[in-house]
Amino acid sequence: MTIRRMALAAFTVLALLAVPAIAEDKKPMADEFTAVFISMNAPGAMGSPVQIWIENYTSDAVAESLMTTLQTKGQGALVNALPNTRAGTIRIGTSNGYPISIARQRQTADGRVVMLASNRPFVGLTQGGPTAADYPIGFIELQLKADGTGTGTIIGAAQVIVGPNKNLTVASDAVQPGRLSDVKTRTKKS
Repeated sequence: MTIRRMALAAFTVLALLAVPAIAEDKKPMADEFTAVFISMNAPGAMGSPVQIWIENYTSDAVAESLMTTLQTKGQGALVNALPNTRAGTIRIGTSNGYPISIARQRQTADGRVVMLASNRPFVGLTQGGPTAADYPIGFIELQLKADGTGTGTIIGAAQVIVGPNKNLTVASDAVQPGRLSDVKTRTKKS
């Protein structure tokens, strides 16, 4: 009995010692952002903190595949394909968080634009109602300056359509999209 307990204790100690080694192998975040949500449509959510963690940016090949799905099969097929992709997480206020299915960025003359999409609407930021099924995507666009600060737009429930020349149109179920103020890129720890 004593040998069994000692073997169990030794196993537990070895398991605990192995935890830091596993944690060190964890891949660092590609980007982290904080912001403050401002909305005239959802006054209860006004001033809510927003945290965004980007694990990785969506590759051109995956983005092109998703665009083709949207063009050929429609928004429903796109929504069904999004859970197969994972780019990060967003937390608005005290929510448990929402998955970010697509994360794309492009450089601009004075910084960059980051676009994010979730395979489900951001509850609490949506109007709801009979057209809610037509707006199944949460969408965010961040306009960042070179120093990592900026502003953004957040659409709790969005509809996406591909127009001529592969232009993506994003429509909101709300009267106006929400704003993200005081957007900051969180500094990475070395």
